Amino acid sequence: MRTEKANALIEKAITIVEKDGIVADKIISLLQDAREFALKEEDPLVSRALRLAWQHLEANDSFTIDLAEDIEDETENFIYFLSLCAKCENEINRTELREMTNNMQALA
Repeated sequence: MRTEKANALIEKAITIVEKDGIVADKIISLLQDAREFALKEEDPLVSRALRLAWQHLEANDSFTIDLAEDIEDETENFIYFLSLCAKCENEINRTELREMTNNMQALA
């Protein structure tokens, strides 16, 4: 994401996950707020990724989607997903984020 405020929200979510694990109640509002920045930045990929992530958290109270093939731990998987959202300007990250988002969409 391009703005410092948006990345601060993503970093705050990562910090919470690292400290407390995936606690949906603490993370969902951060993802929703970060999504608003993605909408303003006119980045449909990140906007969709964040929406699907918080909807999955809301429905399941966890992040049980294995998005990264080489990461099996749910917490590490979610942190990796969030880091891709924060550093989405990199084309390789965008490609991975697009694949992850398509996988989430298929499960929704």
